[in-house]
Amino acid sequence: MNGLEQLEKTEQGCARWYGNPWFFYGSASVLLFCFLGARSLWGSEGRWAEVAREMMLRHDYFHPTINWTPYFDKPLLTYWVIVLTSWITGSMNELVARFPGAAAGLVSLWATVTLAERLFGRRAAYLSGWILLTSFGFLFWSRTACADVENVAFIVLAVLWYHVRRNRPGFVSFLVFYAICATGAQFKGLPAVVVPCLACLPDMLRRGGWRRCVSVPHIAALVTGILLYLAPFWYASLSAEGYGQSGFQLVFRENILRFFNAFDHKEPFYVYFRYVPLLFFPWTPVVTGAVADGIRNYRSSGPDSRWLTEAWLIVFIVFTLSSSRRSYYILPIMPFLAIAAGNFLSRGKPGRLHDFCLKAQMWLLVAAGGLAFSAPALSCAVTYFTGIVPPQGLAFSLFCTGALSLAGIFLCRRFMLYCQWSLSASEHTYSCSSWALPASLLSALILSFGYFCHQQLVLEKYRSARPFVREVRRMMGDIPPDRVALGMDTANLIFYLGFAGPVRVLKSREDVAGFLADSGRRFIIVQRKMLRRGFAVLPDEMKRRPLLASAIYPGQRTKKMQLLAWELNEPLRISVSGGKPAFAQYQAGVW
Repeated sequence: MNGLEQLEKTEQGCARWYGNPWFFYGSASVLLFCFLGARSLWGSEGRWAEVAREMMLRHDYFHPTINWTPYFDKPLLTYWVIVLTSWITGSMNELVARFPGAAAGLVSLWATVTLAERLFGRRAAYLSGWILLTSFGFLFWSRTACADVENVAFIVLAVLWYHVRRNRPGFVSFLVFYAICATGAQFKGLPAVVVPCLACLPDMLRRGGWRRCVSVPHIAALVTGILLYLAPFWYASLSAEGYGQSGFQLVFRENILRFFNAFDHKEPFYVYFRYVPLLFFPWTPVVTGAVADGIRNYRSSGPDSRWLTEAWLIVFIVFTLSSSRRSYYILPIMPFLAIAAGNFLSRGKPGRLHDFCLKAQMWLLVAAGGLAFSAPALSCAVTYFTGIVPPQGLAFSLFCTGALSLAGIFLCRRFMLYCQWSLSASEHTYSCSSWALPASLLSALILSFGYFCHQQLVLEKYRSARPFVREVRRMMGDIPPDRVALGMDTANLIFYLGFAGPVRVLKSREDVAGFLADSGRRFIIVQRKMLRRGFAVLPDEMKRRPLLASAIYPGQRTKKMQLLAWELNEPLRISVSGGKPAFAQYQAGVW
């Protein structure tokens, strides 16, 4: 075997390992599901978990609530899948709340790979899959209890179905397409309908498919899909005796009003030019090159490549035109850009843009690996200059991840260059992709495993809300929920308290004074920053002597988010005028 044959065989061997479905889906399963329930709920995750928990407690699955107060901000199916998971596992915890999102991530990967394979072949398909899988934004949101990745899954499934059946239009083809869209809309909202329809529109017009759509089968399928989407809202409205919220009104508010006149989540129109590259980290250079290549070669490329460019451009423009913008809103663009990047890499044509992007990709991963490798020294520097002490084991974990990442890059490069050195002068044709592509895939995979499967767990040590609430709940014993008051309407705290009824939420100084004036055993939980607001009426002695305070990490500069709890047994008579206590009484340290 001459040197050229050996090099080609080596490159084919590299393509076989990243094109192996068992290896790809096995790695995806580990990255998506490993230690999924080990971290405590954060941010909006508590809403999904608490709504599903209360649905089961109330035996009412059409009228979502948080703390037994109507909360119909999201469609019903996003909560039902958590309830179903809870029935199967027999528990309700962080794993149950996050499992549907991780499963949707796996479905999104399968649909993306399948669609890319139909359009550009097997090599492009698995490169697309690996890029999507090891992108920080995709993994992060797939491992989060929310409906955003479920939305992505149904969008890609609908587009995939269109490409499978685009040459066989008929009632069944149209019906399944609209059923997929309607089901996706019951997770997140109307983007699951709008995005697939607009993404498929250029290809349909190019093929003259609009004539086929003006037909009885298409209209019948469209009407059926609309009825399928509206059915849960319709039943919820019919059975909403005293509920106080309408699903139809919230659909209009969250999907249409928010698009044209946002009432929150307002950010500059150009913000997605920053968010999309961040979501694709560490594949930002390759994705940027794929975008540039798609626009530059639009006219000379094939119909499938032109459609793909049109699809991600339409998705980007639609979300940019919306007046409500958030980083996770633009997640539906990720499968389309991942396919574009996979196609860009799979062509493997030596060229300035192709090689420049791969070299930039390699340097970025080398920098990321080097930064992780130097974590022990950086950790000491952070502690010295800021006083913040990183969690024990974080620096060592980063060091190992960085070392493995750099070693993978070095070994890939040495092995491939060894094959090239064996070529004669007439055979030698250098291609950066011969070693940079497999090295990049291996490095990105190692970094993803290190962060999502271990380092997140180490950082969890400095999140104190869950152990704090569980300890307070243990102290409460069998106290009724109406004897517990919170200073904020936080779904995460309500979920971890786990009462079978609503707790009290004190929203004004009058509420605080009324609760303190009650008699009998009761508890208050607030954040420290609230002691300067509505809870400024608390006696100074009481503020200084909480029953329990959540832990703060070493070197933490502000304590405003610290959770505090008090137990009260006797009435505390205070005045709310001027925000200063007029009278407070306690005996033997018991309030």
